[in-house]
Amino acid sequence: MSVATQCKFFGHIITVEKALAVRKAASSEERRKLVFECIKCGKAVRPHLAGDRCKAHFVHFNRNPECQYDPPKDY
Repeated sequence: MSVATQCKFFGHIITVEKALAVRKAASSEERRKLVFECIKCGKAVRPHLAGDRCKAHFVHFNRNPECQYDPPKDY
């Protein structure tokens, strides 16, 4: 399964680490206005920190089964 480690942010391709840093530096009001887009389908995504079972990656806000970067629900 492919996970997205890059996204579009204001027309530029950035890494998930950069997106996490941008989100962390933003106020709570600014965070609600941040728009990260999937590099494959252009839909809204949000960055997720690395966990025990996965590396840091982007997840779609709304499921998009047609996008290769939208993992199954149980991921």
